[in-house]
Amino acid sequence: MFLATLGAGLMAGGALLQQMLASAGLGTPSTTFTIVHPPFGGSFSLFIITMNSLMEWLLMPVALFCNWHISKRRTFIVIAAAAFYAMRLWSYIYFVPNIFEFGAIPPDGPFSAEVVERFRMWVNLSWLRFAIQDALTYLLLLLAAFVPASASANFRKPTGERAVEREAQGA
Repeated sequence: MFLATLGAGLMAGGALLQQMLASAGLGTPSTTFTIVHPPFGGSFSLFIITMNSLMEWLLMPVALFCNWHISKRRTFIVIAAAAFYAMRLWSYIYFVPNIFEFGAIPPDGPFSAEVVERFRMWVNLSWLRFAIQDALTYLLLLLAAFVPASASANFRKPTGERAVEREAQGA
């Protein structure tokens, strides 16, 4: 639970920084595509790809597997996973192909009004993606982390302790 929450928090922080920089670049046409080109694009892309891959393939499945027996935790994690994977699907369908197109455009321009408007729409929709994929996922995993692992009554109780409980209840 700790690693999934930490991963989601790191991903949310990095995504927030990237979103703020991309939004700031929209104000000046000469800096519009700076965020998708080195030095920003290379390091941010590596960070975002690494964190998303870790969450998709390792941390989220492990969090689900290891906490499935705790029903209160499971509810938070399943909602977080559904939101996260829905946004990842949207990313693969819309955001990733567009960022590759934007990355192919020379950063020094000139930029057509249509391309700038597409990038503006991409950045604005990225805020919605950030809210659901990153912020909501992090908050739900954080809530799940605060659900005690002993929420399940018979979880990790020694056999002898369960037998004593049954005897006490039967008497």
